[in-house]
Amino acid sequence: MPPKSKSEKSQSLTDQLSAKDTLSFEEALGALEDVITELEKDDLSLDRALTIFEQGIALMRQCDARLGSAQGKMKELLKSENGEFVEKVLGDSLESFLNRE
Repeated sequence: MPPKSKSEKSQSLTDQLSAKDTLSFEEALGALEDVITELEKDDLSLDRALTIFEQGIALMRQCDARLGSAQGKMKELLKSENGEFVEKVLGDSLESFLNRE
């Protein structure tokens, strides 16, 4: 597959950023990486750079919110009945896996 032209890359980034509210965490992170790549270019106008920067901030906040939500879910899952946090092994421990025979 031939490399994308400058206009195709710019349009792809624009498409990703316009749909940022519906992006998965992984897609938002990829779009954020594209924002960084765009901002590192020397030929951006100031207005375009500011627009991309603002969109990057929105993507960063979306990623941060999703990570915070996931962290909150994990903490909730690891709370004991009395409300204290306890260490639990998620999935099989090596011992339980070996004792299944």
